[in-house]
Amino acid sequence: MASSEKKTRLSKVFKDPVHGEIELHPLCVKIIDTQEFQRLRFIKQLGGCCYLYHGATHTRFEHCIGVCHLAGKLVEAVTKRLEDESVVDKGLVSDKEKLCVKIAGLCHDLGHGPYSHMFENVVNEDRKKKGQVKWTHEDASKELVDRIYRNLDGDFKDYDLDEKDVEIIKELIHPPENHLKDVSEGDDEDKKKKFFLYEIVANETCGVDVDKWDYFARDALYLGVKNGFDHDRLISSARACYDDKGVRHVAYRDKDISTLYEMFHLRYSLHRIAYQHKVTKAADLMILDAMQKADDIVIKADDGNVKKISETPDDLGTYVNLNDNVIFKIKEQTGNAKAKEVVNRLLRRDLYEYLGKKIIGDEETEDDIVNQVLSENENEGESLRSHVGVFFASFDYGSKDKNPVLEAYFYGKKDMKKAVQKKEGEVSQMMLPKKFNEKVARVYCKSTDPEHVEKLRKMVNEWRK
Repeated sequence: MASSEKKTRLSKVFKDPVHGEIELHPLCVKIIDTQEFQRLRFIKQLGGCCYLYHGATHTRFEHCIGVCHLAGKLVEAVTKRLEDESVVDKGLVSDKEKLCVKIAGLCHDLGHGPYSHMFENVVNEDRKKKGQVKWTHEDASKELVDRIYRNLDGDFKDYDLDEKDVEIIKELIHPPENHLKDVSEGDDEDKKKKFFLYEIVANETCGVDVDKWDYFARDALYLGVKNGFDHDRLISSARACYDDKGVRHVAYRDKDISTLYEMFHLRYSLHRIAYQHKVTKAADLMILDAMQKADDIVIKADDGNVKKISETPDDLGTYVNLNDNVIFKIKEQTGNAKAKEVVNRLLRRDLYEYLGKKIIGDEETEDDIVNQVLSENENEGESLRSHVGVFFASFDYGSKDKNPVLEAYFYGKKDMKKAVQKKEGEVSQMMLPKKFNEKVARVYCKSTDPEHVEKLRKMVNEWRK
């Protein structure tokens, strides 16, 4: 069969509940039909949030397909405007580079573990005890991209993609540290011209990217939350514009600044009412406890190799067999009675009792909070230590204590090629909160004993004062 016939035959249209009918590139379809990607069907997008919102059972699988679609829309829109307005820029971004952006969008969350972000806590607390470096799901995503390439190298080569292109895909998923600074101060003009490609899937410059656009729309749909943010408006105005150092950024029309504020405010709202809600975090804390206590549970790779739950990122063969179903594996197989009890409570929604919260400083740790609470009753506090659970919630607009809109790039009607950042005095103060970040410590009682609950509640009330 001819190569062109093969490519045509392998294309596929997906019916998506958020974006409608979307057509994905043949190579993206091949990637979707791998074990590494299909695993995402069994990893919930919002982890324990399904114990708060019953509709929040959507998965990383559909989110990644949505991000792939939006990455394609944005890169096509931006490059078309470039080519329509400048003869010099015709062919600047090749079809192969556009495909790399789409694949990066598709694979950006491959590395997520059971119940999404919660699993990173499981791994990193174990690694901290062993003196090992911190692990992130982005690390695993890049490793899984390498694994897919090794298994599909012939399919990648059909579209002229090789090892160098795979490295670019991984950088698009998680750009190198100080990437903008290095490109700005360097003398590679081609990198400067194409830097905007690194602001599509994971925008480290200002946080405006298609990953957020999809999960805002998708999460709001499944949570039943009204969403006033319109990512299509931003796509329709997006351009690749030069900053004063000759680096091209994804920039938006200056009159769309209110749309960006809507986006960042939606982010804050979703964190407050869903992602970091006290009930969501009670469920997350129970999932964390169950996985940490069940240290006798092992995950088996197809080659027979086995790893403990927290060690699976060290062996991708075991990691691709790990998903949300690990909770049922713990229930059925663990010999740890406490782990089994936590899972059984979770499955009948008997969640840890929420006791109260307090705004805290950035430097305080979970151990600090536990010690502060227990110190309110010197006689009995220490005996209740094992029953105290603490979870931190951090609320911001995406740039910690900064205004994220001031980090974004805009262009004006009179000069559509120049990317500029707004200064504080140029932005309406009516759109701004008084403070852009807040860290909260939430305290829970893990015990079902009413006496324990009541004693800890009194201590927490004193601590809050």
